[in-house]
Amino acid sequence: MSNNYLKLGRIAFSGPKITSEMTFFNGVNVVCGASDTGKSFLAESIDFMLGGAELRDIPERTPFGEIQFDLDVTSGAKWRFFRSTSGGNYKVQNLLDEDAENEVLRQKHVHDRIDNMSGFLLDKIGLLGKRILRSKKKGTTQSLSFRNLARLAIVQEGEIQQIGSPFWGGQYTLKTAELATIKLLLTGVDDSNVVETIRVGTDGTKHIDLIDELLADIREEIADVGEEVDLKDQIDRLDETIERRRETLNNIQAQLDSLLVQRRELVDNRTAIQNRLDEIADLLTRFDLLMKHYAIDIERLTAIQECGAMFAHVEAAHCPLCGASPEEQHHDAACDGDVEAIVQAASAEIAKIKRLRDELQGTIADLKTEAASHGHELSDKNLEYENVNTQIQQTVAPTVSEERTSFSELIEKRVGAQKGLDLYARAARLEERRTSLEQDEGEEGSSGAIVSGLPDSVAHDFSLRVSKLLKAWDFPGNCLVHFDKETTDFVIDGKPRGSRGKGLRAITHAAVTIALLEYCQENDLPHPGFVVLDSPLLAYFKPEGDEDQQLQGTNLKELFYSYLVEHHSTDSQIIIVENQHPPDSVLEGLRMTVFTGNPNEGREGFL
Repeated sequence: MSNNYLKLGRIAFSGPKITSEMTFFNGVNVVCGASDTGKSFLAESIDFMLGGAELRDIPERTPFGEIQFDLDVTSGAKWRFFRSTSGGNYKVQNLLDEDAENEVLRQKHVHDRIDNMSGFLLDKIGLLGKRILRSKKKGTTQSLSFRNLARLAIVQEGEIQQIGSPFWGGQYTLKTAELATIKLLLTGVDDSNVVETIRVGTDGTKHIDLIDELLADIREEIADVGEEVDLKDQIDRLDETIERRRETLNNIQAQLDSLLVQRRELVDNRTAIQNRLDEIADLLTRFDLLMKHYAIDIERLTAIQECGAMFAHVEAAHCPLCGASPEEQHHDAACDGDVEAIVQAASAEIAKIKRLRDELQGTIADLKTEAASHGHELSDKNLEYENVNTQIQQTVAPTVSEERTSFSELIEKRVGAQKGLDLYARAARLEERRTSLEQDEGEEGSSGAIVSGLPDSVAHDFSLRVSKLLKAWDFPGNCLVHFDKETTDFVIDGKPRGSRGKGLRAITHAAVTIALLEYCQENDLPHPGFVVLDSPLLAYFKPEGDEDQQLQGTNLKELFYSYLVEHHSTDSQIIIVENQHPPDSVLEGLRMTVFTGNPNEGREGFL
């Protein structure tokens, strides 16, 4: 085998306080375990370090700022790449030469140069400077990038179950280039010798070129939103969920509104009671002062009463000043008062004040009774207020807030899904317009179109390789496979691969990907040299339809792993990402890493 292949060694996320790493070995590597533990993110991270533009932002990624990625070449070279988790350029270190300085590799591909990540990797596997067909009608070519190869070696979960061809990502503007990449790998011949067709420009051609540019932009956006059918199903499900959540939110909001009204009434009641208590306290203060005045008045009148009584009973005597006898003294002329009358008046006033005092004491007693009653009532209202307020603050209000947040997230998801559908509608209108312009142009300039795609003999040989794999895995049916040039996909036992359930689409996609690796190795053709498959056995974890259900009762899963262990334990590297564990019978032949999802048991997750 004269071609060099790549081998993944280690990927490590590092931060100021923490480092998390995974090591890969030659042969079959299996990463399995619980959902939401970072298995798919691991596959995405490998793709990111091999030139991917962006890494998905997940909460677990926050403490890490840099990624280290070790890559071996079968020629014996060992390299370590460094890249920020935010993207950008790379630093590369030669692990076999400690004195060598780190180099900087640009992210963007430049043709026939190795100062960028794509050219660096292509140079290691013998594909630097190759060109692939871009437009068979115009005869234009483009530089081969490692990104053209990456999707054939690293198959993400969303891609492995897609309805379209494993060779084509679904974007029409990239279809020619992607099929040209497959032709290059399966034949070893690139399109450097293609001569561009010279055409006389017309207004229609300019319009078509403009539409192609618009379609390219739209399809780049479409690639991130999913299949049109899935979006429609998603919107239908979201509408049902939104309606249910709206009803739930309205009910909880009504409960909250009722409690708020109740709390407001309790506040008003407490305020009224407290105001009355304050009023009673003020009255009692005043009445206490009045009672003191009554006491003083009674004491004064009693003194008058006693003095008058004594004065009335004193014996008459000679005046000490003039010596006049009692008969000669004229008391009435000097005094208007009648002592007896004054004593009687004082007595009457005392009786009146005592009567008023008794009435005031009764009023005071009533006010104190009322105050005690209002005090108990206020205590009850306070307790009732605390209960209602606690219910609002700790139960209903947080629930309303959570429901509102969830409802808003659903609305945002629906808006996003609708935008995706709008993109498909825009693309369809542009395609229709493009077709119309092409028809207006007629056949002019089309006679020189270049024949593209796989040669029949190569397509036949490769189909036999896929068929051999499926038979070895005990795939249902006779496993008669042929390549359909129209759909650029495979037909298995007379049924298009894309028309099967997503579980069967996943396992057949895996077969095509592994068959491509084997075909290139056996025919000494260039290939990245490794394969990463995310959820190839999807039918065992999330079956869809009767065909997927039938697979669960077969031994395909065990034969799948047995085949990989038997044929890819030495000269290949295959990384399988799955939820379920491999069968016990094959564990000795592979390297398994389990993400438990439990911080107290084994390895919790990737990060």
